Amino acid sequence: MHKRALMAASDAMAALIVACLASCAFVTPAYAYIDPSVMTYTIQAIAGVAVALSAVAGVALRRGRKVLLRILDIDENARREQEPDVHRVLADGTVVIEEEATPARPLYSSPKVSQPALERARAAGVQTAAIAGSEGTQDDSASEGKSRKARVFRKRSSSGAKRYAPNLKERLIYGLIAGVFFTFTIFFVAPLEIVAGSSSSLIYSMGDVWWVLLAPDLGIIALIVGVLALLRGRAFNFALVAVVAVGLCTYVQALVLNVGLPAADGATIVWADYMVMQIVSASVWIAIILGFIIYALLNARRAQGVAAIVSVFLILVQAVGLASLAIAPVGGGETPKGGKVVMTEDQMFTVNPDHNVVVFILDTYDTAYLTSVLKTNPNLLDGLTGFTNYENATSAMIPTRFAVPEMMTGQMPSFDENFSTYKAERYARSDFLQKIYDANYSIGLYSDSLTIGRLSSEEQYGITSKTVNMHDLPDSMMNVGGTLYSLYQMGLYRDMMWPFKWAFWYYTDQINQMMVLYEDNALPEETIYVMDDVRYYNRLCEFGLSLEEGKYAGAYRFIHLQGSHYPFSYDEDVNDLGEDNSNVFKQSQGVIKIVTTYIDELKRLGVYENTTIIITADHGYWTITLDPIEETSTPIMFVKPEQSAAADARPIKVDEKPVSHLDLQATVLDAMGLDWSEYSSRDEWAGYSMLGPIDPKRKRYYLTTDSEPDLTEVQFREYLIDGNALDWDNWSETGRTIDAQK
Repeated sequence: MHKRALMAASDAMAALIVACLASCAFVTPAYAYIDPSVMTYTIQAIAGVAVALSAVAGVALRRGRKVLLRILDIDENARREQEPDVHRVLADGTVVIEEEATPARPLYSSPKVSQPALERARAAGVQTAAIAGSEGTQDDSASEGKSRKARVFRKRSSSGAKRYAPNLKERLIYGLIAGVFFTFTIFFVAPLEIVAGSSSSLIYSMGDVWWVLLAPDLGIIALIVGVLALLRGRAFNFALVAVVAVGLCTYVQALVLNVGLPAADGATIVWADYMVMQIVSASVWIAIILGFIIYALLNARRAQGVAAIVSVFLILVQAVGLASLAIAPVGGGETPKGGKVVMTEDQMFTVNPDHNVVVFILDTYDTAYLTSVLKTNPNLLDGLTGFTNYENATSAMIPTRFAVPEMMTGQMPSFDENFSTYKAERYARSDFLQKIYDANYSIGLYSDSLTIGRLSSEEQYGITSKTVNMHDLPDSMMNVGGTLYSLYQMGLYRDMMWPFKWAFWYYTDQINQMMVLYEDNALPEETIYVMDDVRYYNRLCEFGLSLEEGKYAGAYRFIHLQGSHYPFSYDEDVNDLGEDNSNVFKQSQGVIKIVTTYIDELKRLGVYENTTIIITADHGYWTITLDPIEETSTPIMFVKPEQSAAADARPIKVDEKPVSHLDLQATVLDAMGLDWSEYSSRDEWAGYSMLGPIDPKRKRYYLTTDSEPDLTEVQFREYLIDGNALDWDNWSETGRTIDAQK
């Protein structure tokens, strides 16, 4: 039955491969103009390639099946009718059976003439003779002796599963195949696929980090090969199939068993909530490993052959997938000028002596959090003199990966186009940064959520070239040890069975922090920016703010901090308590202290009066769910315009004006004296300057995201907020949705 199961699996795999190849015929076509003079030759060339590849695939599948049949010792003609073999009959009536006497085919063991047939011939009085490679007759007693020897050899070989002991050369070869498969799957492919799929969130790309894995992975392979080579007999058999079985388990885990895997966003995970998946995952792992071990007990040689075939096949499959990511990476990679462009701390602590617009994004800081902390710390906002607290504020999109790009572009998706088109074109459609750049403002963007890594090289360069802090950095800025550790951590988190995933849990900011080499004496322009509030605060206290040099008319700074987002790691005085040792209320107070320290530095430099400051969140409180939301989500919104010293000295005041993140671009441009009328001319996505009048009966629209537990977005729901956003009764669904998968 196990032979039939393996053959069925092989045939199913062949059918799957053919189906995958055939699926290429149904992909969305790409349209392009081709000169008619070369069209005929193009069709011929494509047809020739298709025919050649089809022939190669067919031959490869057929030969692969024959190899498997030979390994399993299956005669594919066993149930087919065949003509009887023809044998020479000597003059005395002796039947001559010609066959080669080899260890693999002893005398009287030919598949063409069975031993029972010979015995029946003898019983009928017919003399028989076996000729080993030549003609002639042999003495019956000699034949019987050789027959007994053949039967003895066959009996011994039938117990090969127990007594088969490969020599050192075979152990090295099998060990190398198993070691490469195990290491390649877990410690090379898994981390690089994660890095490639997270190019918009991680500092380094797959092309930057692959070399870090080479030497350690080769060491792991050498260790596996060495250990397997030292083992013999059953110990070698079990160790070999165990290595391959674990590698196969990790492959299956990543392929089908990571349903509902928590996203790496820093949230505290209650692993007991995933008990069903833990049981399913562990059961599949146990079944695969036990299956390999039992098969090794039944037939060691065949088990080793199957293990080698599985390893080689999956190595090739994964290599093709990884090569496709390397050849056609998501995003641009290098800029047209060459070199790795990264976000640095350059000019993060500089402001312009004449005019500044500073936007602080305090992640996930909801008005509800502020209300709670003000009850215990009513003086929290005393440092925000001259500000207006717009409590009646709403987001535009949620979560961060959509909110921050909207803040950078002012672009919202349309209900009449594919969402993928919007994501690919939102930066190209916007002239927000271009207007600021043309007004001769220095632009400093400090956020890990711009999501420009998926744009083309030209589009990336069009954005980074406008900033003062995005430029080339040498590979020496990479923390090689930290990068290796984080790569292995990501790979193991994805590939391990559910009961062990907690040990390798991580979040994106943690990975970025580990990949960067920090030196105390490094200049800001030589230091990569990562979202680390405690580090930002300590650097701000150490260096303070200074006036930028150059002939800029003003400065625009967009600074994204951790804010009220988990994991909670610092207190109200910005003391680092360690991951998950704080809470949202302490951290919400601590991040306000960071901002007020920045404001104190502006006052010290004498530029507070000519600085417009916006303090908001990318979004308010939200939960990962596929269901409609059931409570408000209102980000904080504090605004201080450029104004007199007397106005700047006034305590913060509260205003119930209906504002939105849709107003951010108009407010920034208005503060710079630039035209923002295009934002007020839109329909439901209209934006207004918060520095001027806004209709108190204004209706606002907001898109929330329905997401799977792993943060895969499914659709966007549109909500209408008619009235004060803090009152849930003023929220209602419009019924319009956007398919996030298109």
